[in-house]
Amino acid sequence: MELYILLSLVALVIALFFRLELTHKAVIYALQESVSNLNLHEVEIPNDLVTDVKTELVETVNELIGQMRVPTAVDHLAGVFANVMQMREQWKIQKEASQMDGLISMPAVTDEHGTSSQV
Repeated sequence: MELYILLSLVALVIALFFRLELTHKAVIYALQESVSNLNLHEVEIPNDLVTDVKTELVETVNELIGQMRVPTAVDHLAGVFANVMQMREQWKIQKEASQMDGLISMPAVTDEHGTSSQV
């Protein structure tokens, strides 16, 4: 009975191998056929589409540039304030991290002989 199962599995593996080979060849053939079809035909983009895209792009750029303004003193002060607040928060985080250094301990490392040592 075990020999029957083993032979069935071997036959199944061989059948799957040949099926996979046939599928591989079919996919390669389909890809080569698609590439050759692409090379034969040029892709044409309608001029209306290109004109519409250009028009929308120009409108978007003009709108963006139109909304730009020269920074005022309030803008500069807001930038300085944001920078100071960011530095303050970084200082607080650094202070808290330095206080936690004593609380964090490295795990014990065992060497090749099985003895553990604290790093």
